[in-house]
Amino acid sequence: MPKYSSAKDMPDNLKNPTAFIAWEHVRGVFVQELGDDKEGWVFWPCVHFQDDTWHPLAKDGDITKARQICASLSAIHDKPIQDWTRPAPPGLTLASTREQISNYLKGTKEWLETTHPEPSPLWGAGWEYTDHLFLDGFTHFEFEEEMQAMHKTALEVFGGMEPSKLKAGLAIVKEQATHRWSLLHAANIKPDPKPEEVA
Repeated sequence: MPKYSSAKDMPDNLKNPTAFIAWEHVRGVFVQELGDDKEGWVFWPCVHFQDDTWHPLAKDGDITKARQICASLSAIHDKPIQDWTRPAPPGLTLASTREQISNYLKGTKEWLETTHPEPSPLWGAGWEYTDHLFLDGFTHFEFEEEMQAMHKTALEVFGGMEPSKLKAGLAIVKEQATHRWSLLHAANIKPDPKPEEVA
């Protein structure tokens, strides 16, 4: 039985990919999301090799099964799990809102694509507007209000920037945040809204 140390060599039609993996050449396992609200969300458990290639381990599409497979393989082979479909703990984003928007504006989509390689998305790529709101039980309407407030603040902070670049950058921020917001709802049970603090 062949053992593969890279996804480059693995056939796509293996019935049980985990049995053909040389686990000493594996970095870890992760949950990969595909699709969107229109097409439907699909979740795959995947293996991430040391050469930075990755391969799906099952294609059922169910988030619970994908997480269970990753957890089991992590325990058996002592490999870390990356599950970007779960909401980020508070304070885990890598940069402030202002720094994030500045980075988006530097290269718009080209910057996003080159700094957001699979399989590890960048903490904070639109998530600074989503994950903490999701954990606090915000509604879709409240999320939209946050997006509008972000847009207004960005226009004030970056008002001296070239209008076309500012518009393109803000469009990317909103697109990523909205996609992330939808993903969190597809992959997780939403917490109940936190009661308002009494003054």
